[in-house]
Amino acid sequence: MDQVEISLQVACSGLDAEGVADLTAELRREILNTDISSAVPSAGGKAPGGAKSGGLIEIGGLAITLAPVVVESLIGVISSWLSRQPNDVQIEIDGNRFQGRVSESERADLVAAYLRRVESGS
Repeated sequence: MDQVEISLQVACSGLDAEGVADLTAELRREILNTDISSAVPSAGGKAPGGAKSGGLIEIGGLAITLAPVVVESLIGVISSWLSRQPNDVQIEIDGNRFQGRVSESERADLVAAYLRRVESGS
């Protein structure tokens, strides 16, 4: 079965980088309790010369791989997680931003957009 890759970014105006990283780790744990193939920190580019690591991670970023039939489940997990966060927590998924509770209409629109993308092969 084909897999879909989704880029997700967590942001919160009231938190420093460590706080955003903690929020992202919490969301990642919830995502991994579903049928998602993988959810790993997003790469943020190459580390500067002389650094011990081979690359950087993007604070608040997750790269998620899943089967198209699981997209709706993922959006449900994200919606539920957002509803338990302070109002200034925001999630961006491939250019679509959500803050606070994600409505059923927004969730349905996002799932439909991903399914169209998968069907078109882009």
